Amino acid sequence: MDAPAHDCRDLDQLLRLIGILGSPANEHSFWESWRPKDHGYGFKKIKAGIVALHRPDADHDYLARDFADYVLMLFATETPEGEAQLVDSIGRHITAGHSTAVGTQFLADLRNTAWRVWRDHRGPNADSVVDWWRQTSYPGER
Repeated sequence: MDAPAHDCRDLDQLLRLIGILGSPANEHSFWESWRPKDHGYGFKKIKAGIVALHRPDADHDYLARDFADYVLMLFATETPEGEAQLVDSIGRHITAGHSTAVGTQFLADLRNTAWRVWRDHRGPNADSVVDWWRQTSYPGER
């Protein structure tokens, strides 16, 4: 597998976290049981995002941001019950120990890492922001 276009530790970490959930080819995998009412939508979006990130002609920033956006969306829950079910499912798939604690920590790490990938591939860099502020005055002073 080819490396990303630039050093991107958070994207590497995000892929490693997804890998902790197991290979999608394994029977009875997390991916087989995840979001069963969506008929594979989440699985297909995760797969497409991972594969696209390593195309030689890939726009790394766009694809990393798009992939992270889907991870954030697909691992979001709308109710406390939905959150508890997701935590339980993740925890049971990755540990024989305290599945709630492990699932909770894993999900928080996954979301935080996806957020950093999205944020860091989103827009202006620090130099751009400094230039914007250096070159403008207060709106009433223009």
